[in-house]
Amino acid sequence: MEFLLTRGVAISAQWSSEPLRRAVARFRRDLEMTLNEGDLIPSGRIQLCLARDLAPEQYSIDLQSSESMIIRAADDLGAVYALLYLSRTALGVLPFWFWNDQQFERKELAAFTAEHTVSKAASVGLRGWNFDGGQLLEGWNTPNTPDLGWEMAFEALLRCGGNFVALPQGKPAELAAAMGLWRMQCGPCPLDAAPFDRAVPGKSALYADSADEYARLWTEAVGRHKHEKIIWRIGLPQQGGGLFDRRELEAATLARQGEQIRRVLRAQYDAVRAALPSAPVCLMDSEAAALERAGALCLPDDIIRIWPDNGYGKFVSPRQGSRDPRTPQLPPEPTSARGGVFFHVAYCDGQAGNCLTMRPASMELAARELCDAFEKGARAVWLICAGSIKPHIYPLDVLAALWSDVDADLDAHRGAYLRSYYRAPDGWALQDRQLDDLSTCLKSWFEATAAFGPWPDQRAGEQFLAVSARAVATAWLSGRTRSSVPGLRWAAGDQPFAEQLAWLRGVCADALPGFDTLLSGCEYAARPTTRLWADTVLGQVKLYRYCLGAVVDLCDGWQLWTAGDYRACFLKVGRAAAGFEAARRVVRDFAHGRWANFYRQEETQTDLA
Repeated sequence: MEFLLTRGVAISAQWSSEPLRRAVARFRRDLEMTLNEGDLIPSGRIQLCLARDLAPEQYSIDLQSSESMIIRAADDLGAVYALLYLSRTALGVLPFWFWNDQQFERKELAAFTAEHTVSKAASVGLRGWNFDGGQLLEGWNTPNTPDLGWEMAFEALLRCGGNFVALPQGKPAELAAAMGLWRMQCGPCPLDAAPFDRAVPGKSALYADSADEYARLWTEAVGRHKHEKIIWRIGLPQQGGGLFDRRELEAATLARQGEQIRRVLRAQYDAVRAALPSAPVCLMDSEAAALERAGALCLPDDIIRIWPDNGYGKFVSPRQGSRDPRTPQLPPEPTSARGGVFFHVAYCDGQAGNCLTMRPASMELAARELCDAFEKGARAVWLICAGSIKPHIYPLDVLAALWSDVDADLDAHRGAYLRSYYRAPDGWALQDRQLDDLSTCLKSWFEATAAFGPWPDQRAGEQFLAVSARAVATAWLSGRTRSSVPGLRWAAGDQPFAEQLAWLRGVCADALPGFDTLLSGCEYAARPTTRLWADTVLGQVKLYRYCLGAVVDLCDGWQLWTAGDYRACFLKVGRAAAGFEAARRVVRDFAHGRWANFYRQEETQTDLA
């Protein structure tokens, strides 16, 4: 038996809600994108029914006849996922169709042939994105549709099986809720409470003096939002700076520190539990985590401990200035408490982050780290930093496969990803050997990026090249080259400028041959493909390669200047400027069609200046 989908299919539901209304409208848009109108083709009927016997977010699809389909869904998200499943399997609408400019060849109808389908539970319970470093997305204004970027970001998340976003209160958060997504709180104050100094002016902000006032603010915050789908986040505002006398706290024993912080976190937890006995509550606070690892802090097991990576995809502590202690963030053994992770695909740290290119460390490392975290108990929440979405599509797709099935095969996934999105200019599928070329190039990206340290996660994003070049140029032009440059100390150490420069040049020069080979391979692989390859992998390789060469030329220019060869210095510095301008042109080339304004911020105030 098969059910024929046409543009005239009738859709009815037993219940009404804004997420369901949007899901049906989205499905009809998918039908219009992929199908032609046909007067002679009979139209079937899809019925959406609530099924309380199913698990949350679950759905089943049953074909009653060639013209009747029944979708049973546990809730709004179950219905959303069911319609998105139909879009993908029957209509061919992929999760990143918008972001990867998927081309559709319209046909008269589409067939769905599975007579009985039941969705499987994902490996991870709560699966979401935040958008730190997503300045391209946040600054994108499209004519007539100002919220298009956010809507398409949330739609991609839903198509990837995600169910929450981490956003502060505001219009994007309201849109996400209207589309059925949960929201993880990420404002400056725990539980989205009002700031203490504004809510209680003139009162001491120390928790010991104002515990009742804090409890009232937290209770009021829960009351304001208790009817929303919220993942409640408890913690210390600004690492507890306003709650405690920091000198007194730091001088106290670990047990005393743990007791003081436990009182604050427990009061926030109790405020949530008094109104919402089963709502998800999470904690992501480095100070509390350190005390808990030391056995000085005891909290209820149903609080989800979120373990963050260091920004580069390794679950160790982040760098603190020039110090990189790499303290493990995961528990040494599996824990009975509920766990989660905060993992970066995009990272904007002003040192070696990546905003315009894919993560620099390998996806195999990401999979190993996340699988290790999963085994240690990180099964409740995976929060992924997605940045501005478009430069990071492939890594986001990989992590979506992992949160759905933690045992996903990365090599098979890479082949399926390339086969799905990259086509010949005439729309035909690429040949196997052509797909192998693309796959080799895509995998080689993560092997070619510059290594700024000995660890496998210490790979540099494009920010490293821009920030380092700026630090060198600033020191040179201001005549501060007799001592170390502050902007390079975190990586090159507190040593004389000449030695810092030699280190920087070595890092970039070592990466150049690999990127020359990769660029040649990407240009060869681009021949049978559409512009999408140039807008993604090839474009990012060009951007990175041009910046690598520019940094090497800048370092060589300074050496020639110190040797008194000013003519050769002038030529080298000119080549460096040309390299950065070539990188800027790559970014401009990304800006076409619907993306004309997406890269505006980088074109006018690029980090590659």
